[in-house]
Amino acid sequence: MLRELADSWLTDCPAPLRRLGHAYAATACAARGRRCARAWAPHRERTKAAIRAAVAACASRRTVLVLGSGPLADVPLVDLTGRFGRVVLADAAHPPAARLAAWRCRNGPAAVELATLDLTGTAAALTDPAVTAPPAPGCTAFLDDPTVDLVLSVNLLSQLPLLPLAAALHRWPETAADAYGRAIVAAHLTHLRSFRCPVLLVTDIARTTLDRDGRVLEREDPLYGVALPAGAAEEWDWELAPAGELPDGRTLRTRVRALRLDDAPSP
Repeated sequence: MLRELADSWLTDCPAPLRRLGHAYAATACAARGRRCARAWAPHRERTKAAIRAAVAACASRRTVLVLGSGPLADVPLVDLTGRFGRVVLADAAHPPAARLAAWRCRNGPAAVELATLDLTGTAAALTDPAVTAPPAPGCTAFLDDPTVDLVLSVNLLSQLPLLPLAAALHRWPETAADAYGRAIVAAHLTHLRSFRCPVLLVTDIARTTLDRDGRVLEREDPLYGVALPAGAAEEWDWELAPAGELPDGRTLRTRVRALRLDDAPSP
């Protein structure tokens, strides 16, 4: 508990994003990752392998942009700094583990930058009392950077709607929750498809809650019905909350897809 409190205070997170809960969410996720390290290990290794494959396929390696870098538990930072001249770690909150990793790379072969961003484009409006309706999501970060040669969206897509949607429903209870969630997911995909370079998207695409005997209790679409674009992909299961993490012996299992978006989008 004390470590989590310290981590929350030491997390780099601007005031609007902190008010929405991003610092707390980053701290809670890192804590669950430590508790569930053994169950999460196969997923983390599969994610790193997908990233390494995307890096190997890159013809040019000036800048790699990591969206949803988090504590870097599923990002092979050493591989990235060894292959690119510049590594940009972008997230709404940078926990101490990420800040320490970036600091350790300060004299390494690549420049490592921490970019603290609202990747939904909604935080400022959601925390502005003068705004009278849920803001339309959208992000254009780094689209104007011609040196970006690879974009990685790492276990981020399904997480993006959670805090903005909770804030919108708190302020405007009549908000159409599913429609707003879909809009946030679709906006991130639009952002990714707008880059003129290869993109790797790693995201969960389906969640299943099981009882202690392995029977299905609930199925959930974390992408709110948004269909992912076509592309070379691989999939695996992730024990997001193994037995013992949830009440009543329940398990939360999620299906993950690593999807390559290698075709440059139309202008």
